[in-house]
Amino acid sequence: MIGLLYITEKASVGRALANVLPGSKTKEKNHIRCGSDVVAWASGHLLELYEPGDYNDAYRSWSLSSLPIVPDHWKLKEIERTRGLLSELKKHLKEAEKVVNAGDSDREGQLLIDEILEYCGWNGPTERLRINDVNPDAIRKALENMKNNENYKGEYLAGQARSRADWLVGMNLSRYCTLQYENAGYDGKFSVGRVQTPTLGLVVRRDREIANFVPKPYYDLFVTLNITAGNRQFTGRWVPGEEHGAALNEDGKLIDRNICEALKEKLTDATGTVLSVDKKMRKSSPPLPYNLAQLQIDASRKYDITETLPLAQKLYEQGYVTYPRSGCRYIPEGHHGNASKILEAITTGCPILRELLKNVDSNRKSSAWDDAKVSEHHAILPTVRVPVGDALSDSERKIYDLICTRYAIQFLPDHEYRETTIEFEVEGERFKASGRELVAHGWKNWGASDDDAQENSEEKEKISILPAVVVGESGTAAPRVDEKMTTPPKRFTYDALITAMNSIYLYVDDPEARKQLKELDGIGTSATQENIVGVLFERGYIEKRKKQVFSTAIGQSLIDLLNAGKAAMLVKPELTAFWEKKMTQIESGTLTLNSFIGEVSGMVKEIVEGPLDVSEIPEISGVSRKKKCLKAGCDGYLRHITKGKTPFFVCHVCNSTFNDRGGEPVERRPSNGETEKVEADCPLSCGKKARRIQGIYGFFWKCDCSPETIFKDVSGKPVVKEERPKEKCPVKGCKGTAQQFKTKDGTRFFWKCATCQNMFDDMDGKPVIKKKMPSSSS
Repeated sequence: MIGLLYITEKASVGRALANVLPGSKTKEKNHIRCGSDVVAWASGHLLELYEPGDYNDAYRSWSLSSLPIVPDHWKLKEIERTRGLLSELKKHLKEAEKVVNAGDSDREGQLLIDEILEYCGWNGPTERLRINDVNPDAIRKALENMKNNENYKGEYLAGQARSRADWLVGMNLSRYCTLQYENAGYDGKFSVGRVQTPTLGLVVRRDREIANFVPKPYYDLFVTLNITAGNRQFTGRWVPGEEHGAALNEDGKLIDRNICEALKEKLTDATGTVLSVDKKMRKSSPPLPYNLAQLQIDASRKYDITETLPLAQKLYEQGYVTYPRSGCRYIPEGHHGNASKILEAITTGCPILRELLKNVDSNRKSSAWDDAKVSEHHAILPTVRVPVGDALSDSERKIYDLICTRYAIQFLPDHEYRETTIEFEVEGERFKASGRELVAHGWKNWGASDDDAQENSEEKEKISILPAVVVGESGTAAPRVDEKMTTPPKRFTYDALITAMNSIYLYVDDPEARKQLKELDGIGTSATQENIVGVLFERGYIEKRKKQVFSTAIGQSLIDLLNAGKAAMLVKPELTAFWEKKMTQIESGTLTLNSFIGEVSGMVKEIVEGPLDVSEIPEISGVSRKKKCLKAGCDGYLRHITKGKTPFFVCHVCNSTFNDRGGEPVERRPSNGETEKVEADCPLSCGKKARRIQGIYGFFWKCDCSPETIFKDVSGKPVVKEERPKEKCPVKGCKGTAQQFKTKDGTRFFWKCATCQNMFDDMDGKPVIKKKMPSSSS
């Protein structure tokens, strides 16, 4: 018997857990015995949802008439490559007194282990162990805080909701779009997903905004105020009043040159007076430690790394960093006690930080330590374990260095500066001048990157020192007008696209929806976003040129296809973010799983009920176009049927068939005086007529009820091909198969082996070696 059966998601976590548990250790291939307990593991998902064809053979062929496909009862099947692991877990579960779900500490980890328990019929007591850090102390603390697995049932149901909703949208709408393209003559499969489609929509929308952008002039009005006493001067930007609203664009820029020129003439050599002087000391704290999304963004921005999660996951499994799939950027306050040990470890493990680390103060506590802002996970941090020598690959080293740097700067002083704002008035017009004076570089002295390091031109103008002035001082105004042109939005880069997925509310126009979406974490999760963008690249919907991301002709066509009908809701970020919110409600118990799936099923049904107009895809896209039907007046396209010995073409509209000549469709040529098509009742009794066709090996028959089935021509009639009986060859040592034939006169059967070419008599429907004739001398 097994006392406690711990099931982890990955072998590396299982081994780390086993090292902490008491009892003598016995290591097996897929589990470790720790006294009377066992630590076993999965290898990612061991189960997957049924494919449509698993529910019904009719769904194996794609057709619009079969949509939508909505299972009455959802079923899971074993993944072939991990069948052995699942079999071993089944065996352990039969012997276990209690199970500990030690899957990853998130919705997907809860689903992964719970679905195994349910599939295997486990009904015994179950606890939940959530390991965020594979270091021994962290695991021991997690073991002390185990809870009843039932407390996390909401996460399991939300995981099921995500999985089933993905299935409904992916299976149905991918078939729907593919068949619409096929009817328009395009080969290939087109996929749709609840997160990938709106992400693609972001790129397509941005590319078209750039393509359709028309630059327009706007004007900036500045006044330099020259104060004679002390030879002081400073420059301020014009602050338009309400009366100038009609002359401003949506960004508040002045677009009426006449107003600018009139103001310039009015203000030249006029007297300006200082209205207010505001001086404030400002402090800039170090940027917060990484969550997965920000780590992905910085890895792409600095190193052009687009597969951050697998690298961070490997560092986690080796014990060098904490749990990487975190959306949190704060640290529990209790972790501050480990600061000196971690800093000492990364002094050895991260050589590039040795100079920086000489200036840290392990007693310093930045705003990153905040229990109120930590939920299930905390920020990604280095651990006390040190990678030695060549333990890390180049890419792993870069990710590790980023994580260590972001942790170390939490112990450096703040960046400090004095910000000065001067407001002044000239002839009733108001101006504002801003400047900064550096007080202490602090953490910025060490080249650490800030999340908001991309300063715009206006922010850069603030980096100047303003002279000391007092309210009431006056000077002479010297105005100038700068003419500029509006610029198109920036094209997405990989890191900008990840940022957009996490800040999706910025791309929504409706104020109420924008407010709601701001409270969410974006579309997808930080653990799936990287893979989703990778799928868009893999399927040719987007492409990378240098560091910029472009939508392709195929990607644009797919978005146009969806936008043309009710499927347009899939392109909008509001919908996918709304689904994420629904899953959160399922977690909390305020929404049922069945209600959500019912909503998604209804939406899918509404979409697939109508046809779509497929836009023309340029030939340069790489998508091949099918051959046009040769029948006069038909606008259909031909499917190339290669099943059987004789390939041919069939039209999906008029069902006409054509011979294949070197890969090209050709009209069937009549022979023996045949001028009209010959038809006969289909031998499958479908009620339709089969057509006689001349191929390169003679005549055969086909019927519309089964375009890929070929019937034999016997005396000018269609006949279903007989399946000849087959048996093992009776010749000793031959591994071939003998097949039954009938003599030409039809009076008897005989057998022939295709391997040894021997002929055999037939005896009771079995091949037997021919008996020797008696000799004449006997």
